[in-house]
Amino acid sequence: MKPTVKNMLITALSPIGKTLYIYGGGWNEADTGAGKEAKTIGTSPLWQSFYSLNTRGYNYKDFDYKKDPSLIHCGLDCSGYVGWVLYNLFEKENNREGYVYKSNKIAQVLAEKGLGTFTAAKDIASYRPGDILSGDKTCHTFIALSQCPDGSLILLHSSPPAPMVSSTPTPKGEPSQADKLAECFMKKAYPEHFSLHPDIKRPVSYLTDYNLFRFYPHILKDPDNFCSKTAEEILTDLFNTISKASET
Repeated sequence: MKPTVKNMLITALSPIGKTLYIYGGGWNEADTGAGKEAKTIGTSPLWQSFYSLNTRGYNYKDFDYKKDPSLIHCGLDCSGYVGWVLYNLFEKENNREGYVYKSNKIAQVLAEKGLGTFTAAKDIASYRPGDILSGDKTCHTFIALSQCPDGSLILLHSSPPAPMVSSTPTPKGEPSQADKLAECFMKKAYPEHFSLHPDIKRPVSYLTDYNLFRFYPHILKDPDNFCSKTAEEILTDLFNTISKASET
């Protein structure tokens, strides 16, 4: 897989409907970095098994890896998810160095590694597909899918109860274009999953409390011109791609 914006978003979609949020999921048992699953190409069969057994009424608080360390192999938390996406985007073999870092440090660490630029939350002017947001005032991280004309954002993340496409309100906290587009996409692309986990809206703090990392264009290329497309065009392209893949 070539590291392109479209491939990054396709990769980020692949755990949806087969993976649940597990606090610590994607980390190693020592909590020092990426665990086995976050250094493996492809989605884990363990994620699918755990998802199938816990589809309805799932509460991640009932599955504490500190009480049962084996649970970190059963799903992904926010930083484990982003780290897994990056590993599958940039690596071609299993068990190489991983990309799982503390959620409030990811943007800074990736910039320090020379992969792109860091922008503090207060200085963010806009979002592009493939940007990684890292909590400044909160411990969470997510991937930008597209910004809408009203300033709202469609995003990808692993947040309780599961990895999903989510939306923010407008910067004024009002219902947004992103709300409508993200809901329509989830209903269409993942109807079963959405029926179980329909709460995909996120608060306006997602637009105010996160630092931004942006890959250099020679590292994350954009031959599909996703950074020039509208949110609706991107979602249509992604839906068509995953639909064709499911038919093969």
